[in-house]
Amino acid sequence: MTKKQITKSVFVFAAFLFSQSAFSSATIESEFELVLPKQFQQNLIEEKWKSLVNKEFQANWQFPDQMVEAQDGVQVQLQGLSLALKTQLQKPDLGSEQTQLILQSKDLSAQMTIASISVDQWIERTVNGITGRFHLQASCSNVVLNMKPGTGSFSIAVSPEVASSTANGRVEDVTLSWQQDAWSAQAFSCTGADGFDQIVNQQISQISMDSAAFVNPKKALLLSYLNDYVGKWSFDLSTPRELVSARSDIKMSMVIDSFNDTNPDEITAKGRVIMNFTRSTQNTTKSLALSKEDPKLGTSSQAMIRLPGGLAKEIMTQAYAADSWVHQFYSTQISGFSTVMNSRFMQWFVWPELMDYPKSSKFLFNVYSNKDPKVTGSGLKYQVNLNLLSQMQAPKNGNYIPFMNFVVPFNSGVTVGISDSKASVKFTNTTMDLKYSWDPSYVKRYSPKTRFAASTIEGKILGAISGKTMDVALPAIPVMEGVKLKIKKATSLSNSDLLLQLAP
Repeated sequence: MTKKQITKSVFVFAAFLFSQSAFSSATIESEFELVLPKQFQQNLIEEKWKSLVNKEFQANWQFPDQMVEAQDGVQVQLQGLSLALKTQLQKPDLGSEQTQLILQSKDLSAQMTIASISVDQWIERTVNGITGRFHLQASCSNVVLNMKPGTGSFSIAVSPEVASSTANGRVEDVTLSWQQDAWSAQAFSCTGADGFDQIVNQQISQISMDSAAFVNPKKALLLSYLNDYVGKWSFDLSTPRELVSARSDIKMSMVIDSFNDTNPDEITAKGRVIMNFTRSTQNTTKSLALSKEDPKLGTSSQAMIRLPGGLAKEIMTQAYAADSWVHQFYSTQISGFSTVMNSRFMQWFVWPELMDYPKSSKFLFNVYSNKDPKVTGSGLKYQVNLNLLSQMQAPKNGNYIPFMNFVVPFNSGVTVGISDSKASVKFTNTTMDLKYSWDPSYVKRYSPKTRFAASTIEGKILGAISGKTMDVALPAIPVMEGVKLKIKKATSLSNSDLLLQLAP
């Protein structure tokens, strides 16, 4: 059973999921190649955009002063024009051409403010055959228009954009429209010529009746504002990423060293996986390179990461190097042991000393190795030969005391499969030779019944391991802030490299 606990940790690519460390005694550096197809880049940015759509979109856009022509050729000056929007951008969907992300407003509210609407113009008028020139001067200040609920819509079309190591979105188009009679004006004051407020109301009516005439001349400026806004959600692929560890003494990070974004269909990133083994007694550094042979990956819409085929072997060897690790667990975690504890009849024949303990007793096991494991194979198939030592402790008077010691030479074939973020580990042709001894201090103090059916216990251990498959969940890989990739599938390539398919 101790073998089951050990090998479970070894063969689920836990080593691919360790975190970053600055110092260590033993180090493994491995090359990797990450391929992000164009479609996957879009999916990646769509995933990143979830952080954007979870926040209220707010804008307060300022527009240049402008001159508009009212009836009878009167030139009206609009100054201090601004438009404030509030909305919730809905979760984006890929457009019909699969090239753009569409962000659509929900519950749009808008307010337009015009600091001053004025006229200062000489005009000619003919009355009863007499033509005269008049100086028209008038102004209205602080004209505020509010959009009526449900009368307007706002959307932006965003295309993914990857330049060097930075992924972002580029706003390609913006649509802002409203229904006729969508705006209502708050009270405003005017000075100067009588009747000028009627001209102002005509301008308000014109804006309200024709959204395209108001928006289209300002579209270039709106795109500039929006690209500045969207640019806040850019992300850098080259930032070192830490990976979650199941063992605090094994640290790992991924660092991207170079990008190739010249291919219009994909971006390729090359970098290093750096693993540090802080409890290792060896002061070594080992570098692993990808195969120089063409991996023949072909085209795919999935993201992929390529690793050297021998990486897992080196990780297993180093992770379980002699005197560098200890696993501690209780007897209740071992199904075969629980069977023995629940049967006094079986205890009498195979392990009579257990009869002196309640059936609910929890024994403690410390498992380690004083010899380096021998691992052969690559990719997803291995043969492992490991020498296990186990110190068994018994519960006595609220404490644990030394009980028995085991030496377990363990040899097994291991096949690893990965599907949908789970690793399946199958043990085949497993052999072991269980050797035991009683702790001298326990024998001296308690004079135990030392009869022990090693072959029976060994058989129960083998029955729980050989031919069995265990499924272990694999943590996601954080490629960038807010975006993690899951391991969906693993295959061995013809050039012996290991290929992992990734998905958000």
